[in-house]
Amino acid sequence: MKKFRRIISLTLMTAVICTFSGCKSASTKSGESATPTEKTLKHVNIGYFGNTCEAAVFAAYEKGFFKEEGLDVTMVKGDANTLKDSLATGKVDATDGLFIQWMKPIESGLNIKYTAAIHTGCIQVLVSKNSNIKSFKDLKGKKIGVPAIGGGPMVLASRLLTDQGIDSQKGVEWKVYPNSELPIALDKGEVDVIAVADPFAQIQVNSGKAKAIYNSATDEPFKSEYCCATVINGKLIEKDPETAAAITRAELKGSKWVSKNIKEIAQIEIDKKYVPGDAATNEQVLNTYNFNPSVDEAQKAVKQLAKEMKNIGILNKDTDSDSLAKTSFVKLKGVN
Repeated sequence: MKKFRRIISLTLMTAVICTFSGCKSASTKSGESATPTEKTLKHVNIGYFGNTCEAAVFAAYEKGFFKEEGLDVTMVKGDANTLKDSLATGKVDATDGLFIQWMKPIESGLNIKYTAAIHTGCIQVLVSKNSNIKSFKDLKGKKIGVPAIGGGPMVLASRLLTDQGIDSQKGVEWKVYPNSELPIALDKGEVDVIAVADPFAQIQVNSGKAKAIYNSATDEPFKSEYCCATVINGKLIEKDPETAAAITRAELKGSKWVSKNIKEIAQIEIDKKYVPGDAATNEQVLNTYNFNPSVDEAQKAVKQLAKEMKNIGILNKDTDSDSLAKTSFVKLKGVN
């Protein structure tokens, strides 16, 4: 009888402990009612280029915003062509980058979608320190170095050439070099001008070897235009929109965090070897960008750029720019 009473007492005690401390039920173990920290993290691959302006992505990774959104992230570095191929094959689930960089690949059939705008700024057009070139008016017939044909720096330069009445397809000669070799090509005189992202551009300006004839972060007409966006594999959005939304939210959080922690992220980019150069240069250029992320502004930017890129001949003449803008942007549920 005493043994029976002890069993009853232990049973009641266990029930009380479970009531106040919360024993896991079968449904919790299966993940049905688990908290975000208890759930198994979803693995995704995030691509990046190694530019200073990708601070929001680096912040999302280093400050835990991806994990906060339930994501286990592997960072994958690559150039424009490598990341384009990786997005096409599904080896990379998402990346960032210039709005103007991804529009042509989308037109050509690459299944990716813009989901948010991250910040303004990040491309400079440089000439050598002794060059007689003062502005884009002087570029007719010149050789322009860019990291990729159809890439962001080339499209930006094309827009500026068109503003000056210069045919961006026939009025200049485009030459391609890796980012790190563009300043060398300029120094050797292989090209007359280069269009390149930071930190590569600002490093050359600070060294005194080159001077800027245009800076998209500080000069009109594009200094207020969002340049970089979150870009996600279309198949992932179709199959797993919640994960796509989580990626976007994490990068939006990263952008907001960067806006208040420029000095810290500038140092992180160097310490973690995301970008070359030094923290002071990173901080200098990041302070010229506007990290004010937006979903609605992304949609506006896509529509405007699709029309403009068609007008200057980057997109095909028979492309319906409005239709392209609609298919290339998606507003994900749960992303504000």
